[in-house]
Amino acid sequence: MDTPKPPPLAERRPKPRKRVLFGGRVTYSDGAKHFDCSIRDLSESGARISLKPGVPIPSRVYLIETRNRMVHESSVVWNNGREAGLRFLKSFPLSAITDPNLFYLKQMCP
Repeated sequence: MDTPKPPPLAERRPKPRKRVLFGGRVTYSDGAKHFDCSIRDLSESGARISLKPGVPIPSRVYLIETRNRMVHESSVVWNNGREAGLRFLKSFPLSAITDPNLFYLKQMCP
């Protein structure tokens, strides 16, 4: 008897993702490193972003949605060199930042 195949990855996500095309910025190392990206899919719990070829991305980053000025502390779940999948650990508006260690995030959003 054959073992049933697991559902496609998209169906195993905790929250469905919506296809979008938003501008974003990824930052890490306390703001010393950052790059612009395109946000392709978005949900309450994560996002798929497009990367420029050869751009490294560490396992923990902040994703800033420039459209609505939201920040997502994220872990990188997968990365194929052109795109990366992020899981949101914590999300908050830029305007709500009160921690002096995170003030640099406000400077990252144009």
